Amino acid sequence: RVLSCGLKDFCAHGGAEAAGAAGDKRVPKIASVVGILGHLASRHAGSIKQELLRMFHESLGSPREHHKATVPFLLQLALMSPALLAAVSPELVDSLKPPVLNQLHQHFSSLPRDELEGVVGVVVHLLCHTSAGALRTLRFLLATAAP
Repeated sequence: RVLSCGLKDFCAHGGAEAAGAAGDKRVPKIASVVGILGHLASRHAGSIKQELLRMFHESLGSPREHHKATVPFLLQLALMSPALLAAVSPELVDSLKPPVLNQLHQHFSSLPRDELEGVVGVVVHLLCHTSAGALRTLRFLLATAAP
């Protein structure tokens, strides 16, 4: 429920257009979401990880407006919480098979260039600041870039 409410708020305040640039009105609610998830993680880390991954995969195949903002929302959460990023990144990298990569491409191909560059900038920033599973991520990037 916390993630769902956070996503609704994120959509109401710009969603995908604001990926990587938190607006003044959205910061306190996203900060609250991160704080609540951080508190819950001590006892429910597996459930939180499972829900984050489910949200990611469910959003890729859906044309619904709030699903289009899910990936930018999850990126924003990862920017604000290195613990969430570390918990999800190994499984996320493992799930990035060609069909999922194609869905991601389709998902973001309609974004204007400046918004797409913002999302790419956030992803690069997160990759540079990820220590958990860094070797796995690097191998994935190399294998994907030069199969």
